[in-house]
Amino acid sequence: MKKLLDQSLRPLVIYAMVVLIISIPVYFLTINWIWENELDKHHYAIREKLEKRLTSMDLPDSSVTGMINVLDKVQPGFSFAQATAPSPDSSYTLIRFDTFMNDREQFRCLTTDIRVNGKLLRVLIETNMEEIDETILAIAAVTIFFFIVLLAGFVYLNRKTSLRVWRPFYETLDSLHAFRLEGGKPAALPESQVTEFTDLNQSLDRLIDASLASYKQQKEFTENASHELQTPLAVVKSKLDLLLQSRSLDQPQMRILEDAYQAINRVTRINKNLLLLAKIEHAQFDNQQDISVSGLLAELSAQFADRFASSGIRYTQQVGELILQANPMLLEILLTNLLVNALRYTPAGGNVTVRTNQRMLIFENTGISPLNEQNLFRRFAQASAEHVGSGLGLAIAREICERYDWQISYDFDCGHHHFTIRF
Repeated sequence: MKKLLDQSLRPLVIYAMVVLIISIPVYFLTINWIWENELDKHHYAIREKLEKRLTSMDLPDSSVTGMINVLDKVQPGFSFAQATAPSPDSSYTLIRFDTFMNDREQFRCLTTDIRVNGKLLRVLIETNMEEIDETILAIAAVTIFFFIVLLAGFVYLNRKTSLRVWRPFYETLDSLHAFRLEGGKPAALPESQVTEFTDLNQSLDRLIDASLASYKQQKEFTENASHELQTPLAVVKSKLDLLLQSRSLDQPQMRILEDAYQAINRVTRINKNLLLLAKIEHAQFDNQQDISVSGLLAELSAQFADRFASSGIRYTQQVGELILQANPMLLEILLTNLLVNALRYTPAGGNVTVRTNQRMLIFENTGISPLNEQNLFRRFAQASAEHVGSGLGLAIAREICERYDWQISYDFDCGHHHFTIRF
Protein backbone atom coordinates (compact mmCIF):
# COMPACT_ATOMS: atom_id res chain seq x y z
CA MET A 1 0.00 0.00 0.00
CA LYS A 2 1.21 3.47 -0.87
CA LYS A 3 0.20 6.82 0.52
CA LEU A 4 -1.82 9.23 -1.57
CA LEU A 5 0.94 11.87 -1.39
CA ASP A 6 3.48 9.42 -2.80
CA GLN A 7 1.09 8.51 -5.60
CA SER A 8 0.85 12.15 -6.71
CA LEU A 9 4.55 12.92 -6.19
CA ARG A 10 5.98 9.90 -7.98
CA PRO A 11 4.85 10.89 -11.54
CA LEU A 12 6.27 14.39 -11.00
CA VAL A 13 9.66 13.02 -9.92
CA ILE A 14 9.75 10.60 -12.86
CA TYR A 15 8.81 13.41 -15.25
CA ALA A 16 11.55 15.64 -13.80
CA MET A 17 14.14 12.87 -14.19
CA VAL A 18 13.11 12.26 -17.81
CA VAL A 19 13.42 15.98 -18.54
CA LEU A 20 16.86 16.02 -16.91
CA ILE A 21 18.08 13.06 -18.96
CA ILE A 22 16.76 14.57 -22.20
CA SER A 23 18.19 18.00 -21.36
CA ILE A 24 21.79 16.74 -21.16
CA PRO A 25 22.23 15.93 -24.90
CA VAL A 26 20.15 18.98 -25.78
CA TYR A 27 22.53 21.13 -23.70
CA PHE A 28 25.50 19.54 -25.43
CA LEU A 29 24.16 20.02 -28.96
CA THR A 30 23.02 23.58 -28.27
CA ILE A 31 26.29 24.71 -26.70
CA ASN A 32 28.31 22.91 -29.36
CA TRP A 33 26.31 24.68 -32.09
CA ILE A 34 26.75 28.07 -30.42
CA TRP A 35 30.46 27.43 -29.93
CA GLU A 36 31.01 26.40 -33.57
CA ASN A 37 28.96 29.35 -34.84
CA GLU A 38 30.98 31.80 -32.75
CA LEU A 39 34.27 30.23 -33.89
CA ASP A 40 33.19 30.48 -37.52
CA LYS A 41 32.46 34.20 -37.03
CA HIS A 42 35.79 34.59 -35.29
CA HIS A 43 37.62 32.84 -38.17
CA TYR A 44 36.03 35.12 -40.77
CA ALA A 45 36.97 38.14 -38.67
CA ILE A 46 40.58 36.92 -38.56
CA ARG A 47 40.51 36.38 -42.35
CA GLU A 48 39.29 39.92 -42.94
CA LYS A 49 41.87 41.41 -40.60
CA LEU A 50 44.69 39.33 -42.07
CA GLU A 51 43.83 40.25 -45.67
CA LYS A 52 43.39 43.97 -44.92
CA ARG A 53 46.58 44.26 -42.90
CA LEU A 54 48.76 42.43 -45.41
CA THR A 55 47.31 44.51 -48.22
CA SER A 56 47.59 47.82 -46.33
CA MET A 57 51.31 47.28 -45.61
CA ASP A 58 52.07 47.56 -49.37
CA LEU A 59 55.06 45.25 -49.12
CA PRO A 60 56.92 43.81 -52.08
CA ASP A 61 56.09 40.27 -53.08
CA SER A 62 59.30 38.91 -51.67
CA SER A 63 58.60 40.43 -48.28
CA VAL A 64 55.01 39.21 -48.31
CA THR A 65 56.19 35.73 -49.22
CA GLY A 66 58.77 35.78 -46.44
CA MET A 67 56.25 37.03 -43.88
CA ILE A 68 53.75 34.36 -44.90
CA ASN A 69 56.44 31.70 -44.62
CA VAL A 70 57.31 32.93 -41.15
CA LEU A 71 53.65 33.02 -40.10
CA ASP A 72 53.10 29.56 -41.56
CA LYS A 73 55.89 28.16 -39.41
CA VAL A 74 55.64 30.03 -36.10
CA GLN A 75 51.98 31.08 -35.80
CA PRO A 76 49.82 28.16 -34.59
CA GLY A 77 46.45 27.92 -36.27
CA PHE A 78 47.49 29.35 -39.65
CA SER A 79 48.51 27.61 -42.83
CA PHE A 80 49.13 29.33 -46.20
CA ALA A 81 49.39 27.81 -49.66
CA GLN A 82 49.48 29.17 -53.20
CA ALA A 83 46.14 28.80 -55.03
CA THR A 84 45.62 28.79 -58.77
CA ALA A 85 41.86 29.31 -58.71
CA PRO A 86 39.29 30.45 -56.13
CA SER A 87 37.53 27.76 -54.10
CA PRO A 88 34.43 28.01 -51.92
CA ASP A 89 34.95 28.51 -48.20
CA SER A 90 34.71 25.45 -46.00
CA SER A 91 34.04 25.30 -42.23
CA TYR A 92 34.41 21.94 -40.52
CA THR A 93 35.45 20.21 -37.30
CA LEU A 94 38.53 18.03 -37.27
CA ILE A 95 40.12 15.74 -34.69
CA ARG A 96 43.83 15.18 -35.25
CA PHE A 97 47.11 14.73 -33.40
CA ASP A 98 48.59 18.01 -32.22
CA THR A 99 52.41 17.91 -32.05
CA PHE A 100 52.53 20.93 -29.79
CA MET A 101 50.05 19.49 -27.22
CA ASN A 102 51.33 15.94 -27.92
CA ASP A 103 47.76 14.62 -27.92
CA ARG A 104 44.71 14.21 -30.11
CA GLU A 105 42.78 17.48 -30.16
CA GLN A 106 39.57 18.76 -31.69
CA PHE A 107 39.82 21.77 -34.01
CA ARG A 108 37.33 24.03 -35.72
CA CYS A 109 38.70 24.88 -39.15
CA LEU A 110 38.04 27.42 -41.88
CA THR A 111 39.53 27.06 -45.34
CA THR A 112 39.23 30.29 -47.34
CA ASP A 113 40.95 32.42 -50.00
CA ILE A 114 42.67 35.83 -49.62
CA ARG A 115 44.41 38.07 -52.13
CA VAL A 116 47.63 39.87 -51.30
CA ASN A 117 49.33 41.97 -53.96
CA GLY A 118 47.15 40.29 -56.54
CA LYS A 119 48.22 36.78 -55.54
CA LEU A 120 45.64 34.22 -54.52
CA LEU A 121 46.46 32.39 -51.29
CA ARG A 122 44.61 29.45 -49.70
CA VAL A 123 44.45 29.99 -45.93
CA LEU A 124 43.62 27.39 -43.26
CA ILE A 125 42.61 28.88 -39.89
CA GLU A 126 42.30 26.48 -36.95
CA THR A 127 41.13 26.94 -33.35
CA ASN A 128 41.51 24.30 -30.67
CA MET A 129 38.05 23.34 -29.39
CA GLU A 130 39.24 21.35 -26.38
CA GLU A 131 37.77 23.97 -24.06
CA ILE A 132 34.26 23.20 -25.30
CA ASP A 133 34.21 19.82 -23.50
CA GLU A 134 35.24 21.45 -20.24
CA THR A 135 32.67 24.20 -20.74
CA ILE A 136 29.89 21.71 -21.47
CA LEU A 137 30.84 19.57 -18.47
CA ALA A 138 30.91 22.61 -16.20
CA ILE A 139 27.55 23.87 -17.45
CA ALA A 140 26.05 20.38 -17.19
CA ALA A 141 27.36 19.92 -13.65
CA VAL A 142 26.02 23.29 -12.52
CA THR A 143 22.69 22.60 -14.25
CA ILE A 144 22.35 19.17 -12.61
CA PHE A 145 23.25 20.62 -9.22
CA PHE A 146 20.62 23.35 -9.39
CA PHE A 147 18.14 20.88 -10.89
CA ILE A 148 18.63 18.57 -7.92
CA VAL A 149 18.32 21.52 -5.53
CA LEU A 150 15.15 22.60 -7.32
CA LEU A 151 13.73 19.06 -7.29
CA ALA A 152 14.56 18.53 -3.61
CA GLY A 153 12.97 21.85 -2.73
CA PHE A 154 9.94 20.98 -4.81
CA VAL A 155 9.55 17.63 -3.07
CA TYR A 156 9.97 19.22 0.36
CA LEU A 157 7.55 22.07 -0.31
CA ASN A 158 5.06 19.70 -1.92
CA ARG A 159 5.13 17.43 1.13
CA LYS A 160 4.82 20.32 3.57
CA THR A 161 2.01 21.90 1.58
CA SER A 162 0.23 18.59 1.00
CA LEU A 163 0.44 17.63 4.66
CA ARG A 164 -1.06 20.96 5.64
CA VAL A 165 -3.80 20.71 3.02
CA TRP A 166 -4.56 17.05 3.77
CA ARG A 167 -4.37 17.37 7.57
CA PRO A 168 -8.21 17.48 7.94
CA PHE A 169 -8.43 14.27 5.90
CA TYR A 170 -5.98 12.45 8.19
CA GLU A 171 -7.78 13.81 11.25
CA THR A 172 -11.02 12.41 9.82
CA LEU A 173 -9.31 9.04 9.34
CA ASP A 174 -8.11 9.07 12.96
CA SER A 175 -11.65 9.84 14.13
CA LEU A 176 -13.04 6.98 12.05
CA HIS A 177 -10.39 4.60 13.43
CA ALA A 178 -11.38 5.53 16.96
CA PHE A 179 -15.11 5.25 16.21
CA ARG A 180 -16.89 2.19 17.62
CA LEU A 181 -20.42 1.40 16.56
CA GLU A 182 -21.15 -0.37 19.82
CA GLY A 183 -20.24 2.78 21.74
CA GLY A 184 -23.41 4.47 20.55
CA LYS A 185 -21.70 7.85 20.07
CA PRO A 186 -21.05 9.56 16.72
CA ALA A 187 -17.48 10.14 15.55
CA ALA A 188 -15.99 13.56 16.35
CA LEU A 189 -15.08 14.67 12.83
CA PRO A 190 -12.88 17.79 12.58
CA GLU A 191 -13.93 21.01 10.90
CA SER A 192 -12.24 22.05 7.66
CA GLN A 193 -12.11 25.13 5.47
CA VAL A 194 -11.78 22.95 2.37
CA THR A 195 -15.10 22.42 0.60
CA GLU A 196 -14.38 18.83 -0.43
CA PHE A 197 -13.41 17.78 3.11
CA THR A 198 -16.44 19.54 4.56
CA ASP A 199 -18.71 17.64 2.14
CA LEU A 200 -16.92 14.40 3.04
CA ASN A 201 -17.42 14.96 6.78
CA GLN A 202 -21.08 15.84 6.31
CA SER A 203 -21.64 12.66 4.29
CA LEU A 204 -19.83 10.62 6.94
CA ASP A 205 -21.92 12.21 9.69
CA ARG A 206 -25.12 11.21 7.91
CA LEU A 207 -23.80 7.70 7.29
CA ILE A 208 -22.70 7.26 10.92
CA ASP A 209 -25.98 8.60 12.28
CA ALA A 210 -27.92 6.17 10.06
CA SER A 211 -25.65 3.29 11.12
CA LEU A 212 -26.08 4.13 14.81
CA ALA A 213 -29.85 4.29 14.46
CA SER A 214 -29.94 0.97 12.59
CA TYR A 215 -27.57 -0.61 15.11
CA LYS A 216 -29.70 0.57 18.01
CA GLN A 217 -32.88 -0.78 16.40
CA GLN A 218 -31.25 -4.12 15.66
CA LYS A 219 -29.88 -4.37 19.18
CA GLU A 220 -33.26 -3.58 20.72
CA PHE A 221 -35.02 -6.02 18.40
CA THR A 222 -32.60 -8.85 19.20
CA GLU A 223 -32.81 -8.30 22.93
CA ASN A 224 -36.58 -7.91 22.93
CA ALA A 225 -37.11 -10.92 20.69
CA SER A 226 -34.87 -13.12 22.83
CA HIS A 227 -36.46 -11.99 26.06
CA GLU A 228 -39.98 -12.29 24.67
CA LEU A 229 -39.24 -15.82 23.49
CA GLN A 230 -37.97 -16.90 26.89
CA THR A 231 -41.34 -16.52 28.60
CA PRO A 232 -43.49 -18.63 26.19
CA LEU A 233 -40.68 -21.21 25.96
CA ALA A 234 -40.57 -21.48 29.73
CA VAL A 235 -44.37 -21.82 29.86
CA VAL A 236 -44.39 -24.54 27.20
CA LYS A 237 -41.55 -26.34 28.94
CA SER A 238 -43.34 -26.25 32.30
CA LYS A 239 -46.56 -27.53 30.70
CA LEU A 240 -44.64 -30.38 29.12
CA ASP A 241 -43.07 -31.18 32.50
CA LEU A 242 -46.58 -31.48 33.96
CA LEU A 243 -47.73 -33.70 31.12
CA LEU A 244 -44.68 -35.94 31.44
CA GLN A 245 -45.54 -36.45 35.14
CA SER A 246 -49.04 -37.53 34.25
CA ARG A 247 -49.79 -41.27 34.70
CA SER A 248 -52.66 -41.31 32.23
CA LEU A 249 -50.34 -41.19 29.17
CA ASP A 250 -49.62 -44.31 27.21
CA GLN A 251 -46.23 -45.16 25.73
CA PRO A 252 -46.72 -43.55 22.25
CA GLN A 253 -47.99 -40.33 23.82
CA MET A 254 -45.04 -40.34 26.21
CA ARG A 255 -42.59 -40.58 23.29
CA ILE A 256 -44.31 -37.72 21.49
CA LEU A 257 -44.06 -35.55 24.62
CA GLU A 258 -40.40 -36.45 25.09
CA ASP A 259 -39.63 -35.47 21.49
CA ALA A 260 -41.49 -32.19 22.00
CA TYR A 261 -39.60 -31.62 25.26
CA GLN A 262 -36.23 -32.17 23.56
CA ALA A 263 -37.24 -29.82 20.76
CA ILE A 264 -38.22 -27.15 23.29
CA ASN A 265 -34.87 -27.60 25.05
CA ARG A 266 -33.05 -27.20 21.73
CA VAL A 267 -35.02 -24.06 20.89
CA THR A 268 -34.22 -22.69 24.36
CA ARG A 269 -30.49 -23.32 23.85
CA ILE A 270 -30.60 -21.71 20.41
CA ASN A 271 -32.38 -18.69 21.83
CA LYS A 272 -29.77 -18.32 24.57
CA ASN A 273 -26.92 -18.72 22.09
CA LEU A 274 -28.44 -16.15 19.73
CA LEU A 275 -28.82 -13.72 22.61
CA LEU A 276 -25.19 -14.40 23.56
CA LEU A 277 -24.03 -13.79 19.98
CA ALA A 278 -25.95 -10.53 19.88
CA LYS A 279 -24.36 -9.41 23.15
CA ILE A 280 -20.89 -10.28 21.86
CA GLU A 281 -21.46 -8.41 18.60
CA HIS A 282 -22.79 -5.43 20.52
CA ALA A 283 -19.74 -5.48 22.81
CA GLN A 284 -21.72 -5.85 26.01
CA PHE A 285 -18.84 -7.71 27.69
CA ASP A 286 -16.49 -4.79 28.20
CA ASN A 287 -14.93 -5.62 31.56
CA GLN A 288 -11.62 -7.43 31.22
CA GLN A 289 -9.13 -8.89 33.63
CA ASP A 290 -6.08 -11.14 33.67
CA ILE A 291 -7.16 -14.78 33.61
CA SER A 292 -5.06 -17.91 34.03
CA VAL A 293 -5.98 -20.27 31.20
CA SER A 294 -4.61 -23.34 32.99
CA GLY A 295 -6.67 -22.62 36.12
CA LEU A 296 -9.87 -22.02 34.15
CA LEU A 297 -9.35 -25.20 32.13
CA ALA A 298 -8.81 -27.19 35.32
CA GLU A 299 -12.17 -25.97 36.66
CA LEU A 300 -13.97 -26.77 33.40
CA SER A 301 -12.39 -30.21 33.01
CA ALA A 302 -13.60 -31.08 36.53
CA GLN A 303 -17.14 -30.23 35.42
CA PHE A 304 -16.73 -32.48 32.36
CA ALA A 305 -15.12 -35.36 34.28
CA ASP A 306 -18.33 -37.39 34.48
CA ARG A 307 -19.04 -37.01 30.79
CA PHE A 308 -15.49 -37.98 29.88
CA ALA A 309 -15.69 -41.00 32.19
CA SER A 310 -19.07 -42.16 30.87
CA SER A 311 -17.73 -42.12 27.29
CA GLY A 312 -14.41 -43.74 28.23
CA ILE A 313 -12.51 -40.69 26.97
CA ARG A 314 -9.11 -39.91 28.44
CA TYR A 315 -8.57 -36.18 29.07
CA THR A 316 -5.03 -34.74 29.26
CA GLN A 317 -4.10 -31.15 30.03
CA GLN A 318 -0.62 -29.86 29.16
CA VAL A 319 -1.13 -26.14 29.59
CA GLY A 320 1.69 -24.00 30.90
CA GLU A 321 1.39 -20.60 32.48
CA LEU A 322 -0.69 -18.57 30.04
CA ILE A 323 -2.32 -15.32 31.19
CA LEU A 324 -4.90 -13.65 28.95
CA GLN A 325 -6.67 -10.34 29.37
CA ALA A 326 -10.30 -10.95 28.50
CA ASN A 327 -13.80 -11.02 29.86
CA PRO A 328 -14.06 -14.01 32.25
CA MET A 329 -17.48 -15.08 30.98
CA LEU A 330 -16.47 -14.92 27.32
CA LEU A 331 -13.26 -16.88 27.88
CA GLU A 332 -15.16 -19.51 29.86
CA ILE A 333 -17.74 -19.82 27.07
CA LEU A 334 -14.95 -20.13 24.46
CA LEU A 335 -13.15 -22.92 26.32
CA THR A 336 -16.42 -24.66 27.20
CA ASN A 337 -17.60 -24.72 23.59
CA LEU A 338 -14.28 -26.15 22.42
CA LEU A 339 -14.38 -28.83 25.12
CA VAL A 340 -17.96 -29.72 24.20
CA ASN A 341 -16.92 -29.87 20.54
CA ALA A 342 -13.98 -32.17 21.38
CA LEU A 343 -16.24 -34.41 23.46
CA ARG A 344 -18.85 -34.59 20.69
CA TYR A 345 -16.43 -35.63 17.94
CA THR A 346 -14.28 -38.02 19.98
CA PRO A 347 -15.27 -41.70 19.67
CA ALA A 348 -15.61 -43.85 22.79
CA GLY A 349 -12.23 -44.76 24.22
CA GLY A 350 -10.51 -41.84 22.48
CA ASN A 351 -8.28 -39.07 23.82
CA VAL A 352 -8.75 -35.34 24.32
CA THR A 353 -5.63 -33.23 24.88
CA VAL A 354 -5.40 -29.53 25.58
CA ARG A 355 -1.90 -28.06 25.33
CA THR A 356 -0.05 -24.82 24.79
CA ASN A 357 2.72 -24.01 22.33
CA GLN A 358 4.19 -20.53 22.79
CA ARG A 359 1.20 -18.19 22.29
CA MET A 360 -1.10 -20.93 20.99
CA LEU A 361 -3.77 -23.02 22.70
CA ILE A 362 -4.46 -26.34 20.95
CA PHE A 363 -7.45 -28.65 21.48
CA GLU A 364 -6.59 -32.07 20.06
CA ASN A 365 -8.91 -35.09 20.01
CA THR A 366 -9.05 -38.37 18.16
CA GLY A 367 -11.47 -38.58 15.27
CA ILE A 368 -12.62 -40.76 12.44
CA SER A 369 -12.92 -38.33 9.53
CA PRO A 370 -12.26 -34.61 9.01
CA LEU A 371 -15.01 -32.08 9.61
CA ASN A 372 -16.52 -29.93 6.89
CA GLU A 373 -14.33 -26.84 7.11
CA GLN A 374 -16.70 -24.74 4.99
CA ASN A 375 -19.51 -25.16 7.51
CA LEU A 376 -17.33 -25.34 10.60
CA PHE A 377 -17.73 -21.78 11.89
CA ARG A 378 -20.97 -20.87 10.12
CA ARG A 379 -24.14 -20.34 12.10
CA PHE A 380 -26.67 -23.18 11.99
CA ALA A 381 -24.36 -25.16 9.67
CA GLN A 382 -23.45 -28.75 10.53
CA ALA A 383 -19.79 -29.74 10.34
CA SER A 384 -20.63 -33.45 10.42
CA ALA A 385 -23.72 -35.47 9.55
CA GLU A 386 -23.02 -37.95 12.36
CA HIS A 387 -23.32 -35.45 15.22
CA VAL A 388 -26.07 -32.87 14.86
CA GLY A 389 -25.99 -29.85 17.17
CA SER A 390 -27.38 -26.33 17.26
CA GLY A 391 -24.70 -25.12 14.87
CA LEU A 392 -23.84 -22.12 17.06
CA GLY A 393 -21.11 -23.35 19.39
CA LEU A 394 -18.15 -22.87 17.04
CA ALA A 395 -19.75 -19.72 15.58
CA ILE A 396 -19.76 -18.25 19.10
CA ALA A 397 -16.14 -19.37 19.56
CA ARG A 398 -15.09 -17.59 16.38
CA GLU A 399 -17.03 -14.46 17.35
CA ILE A 400 -15.22 -14.32 20.70
CA CYS A 401 -11.84 -14.80 19.02
CA GLU A 402 -12.55 -12.03 16.51
CA ARG A 403 -13.51 -9.68 19.33
CA TYR A 404 -10.03 -10.04 20.86
CA ASP A 405 -8.17 -10.32 17.52
CA TRP A 406 -7.32 -13.97 18.16
CA GLN A 407 -7.13 -16.44 15.31
CA ILE A 408 -8.92 -19.78 15.46
CA SER A 409 -8.24 -22.51 12.90
CA TYR A 410 -8.92 -26.19 12.32
CA ASP A 411 -7.05 -29.05 10.69
CA PHE A 412 -7.25 -32.86 10.67
CA ASP A 413 -4.01 -34.83 10.74
CA CYS A 414 -3.17 -38.47 11.49
CA GLY A 415 -6.63 -39.25 12.85
CA HIS A 416 -6.77 -36.22 15.14
CA HIS A 417 -8.84 -33.03 15.07
CA HIS A 418 -6.88 -29.87 15.95
CA PHE A 419 -8.52 -26.59 16.94
CA THR A 420 -5.81 -23.95 17.40
CA ILE A 421 -6.18 -20.48 18.89
CA ARG A 422 -3.32 -18.06 18.25
CA PHE A 423 -3.19 -15.20 20.71
